[in-house]
Amino acid sequence: MNEIHCHQCGGFIGGDPRSIAYRLPADTVLMVAPHSGRCACEPPVLYQAPPGYLSSPGMPSLGNSRV
Repeated sequence: MNEIHCHQCGGFIGGDPRSIAYRLPADTVLMVAPHSGRCACEPPVLYQAPPGYLSSPGMPSLGNSRV
């Protein structure tokens, strides 16, 4: 199983994954390097699309699309 680390503080996210705040990635966001400590953020932050994002109607696409 993969460990999930907060992109805001770098700490390990344990417990209920439904409490994670997903934010769309941006070029200006600097993610902190993962470390072995626990995340103390409320809520933990991941700069990525949430589970099920690509199957949600009306959501903007991530990545570059070519026409």
